[in-house]
Amino acid sequence: MLTTLFNRFWKDESAAVTMETVIVVPLLAWTFSGSFIFFDAYRTYNSSVKATYAIADIISRQTNTVYAYDIDGMASLFEHLVRNTGEVQLRVTQVSWDGTDHTVDWSDATGGQARLFDANMEDMADQFPPMAVSERLILVESFIPYRPAFDVGLDIVTFTNFTFTRPRYAGQVPFDGTVTEPPANPAS
Repeated sequence: MLTTLFNRFWKDESAAVTMETVIVVPLLAWTFSGSFIFFDAYRTYNSSVKATYAIADIISRQTNTVYAYDIDGMASLFEHLVRNTGEVQLRVTQVSWDGTDHTVDWSDATGGQARLFDANMEDMADQFPPMAVSERLILVESFIPYRPAFDVGLDIVTFTNFTFTRPRYAGQVPFDGTVTEPPANPAS
């Protein structure tokens, strides 16, 4: 009896368009929204990686002293590159290797992110590439929150990027964290 009912149901080709629409339209809407959100998250992550490399490249080419306001300006540039609304955090650190330990020459951060100190280097030692004695690296870290526009199962996430570069034109990049505002331009 049950087998007969199941076979009749399975072979029945009559359908109600309204019922099919009620079942399929929410599924299509969720699929469209989910595709948009996952693509947007991937775009945000990908642009944050590229922007982090760009900032690292800019800093590695510096031969003049870099000031705290320069790092703030680079954070603004980073925000523009990733099309974010101001919650981006950037941390730039120059690290040296003495043959046994990594030490922080200088570190500066924006957006409430903490600077790095020598004590942090022990936890990060396995992330550093091999370095020659007295060599310096510029470490650029970026932190960008991503909040999906719709709830499709993707949580709020912070994309964190971690990249190194060597100073290109000098042995190190000089830094002065005491100057927080650019000098005023003289009136012409």
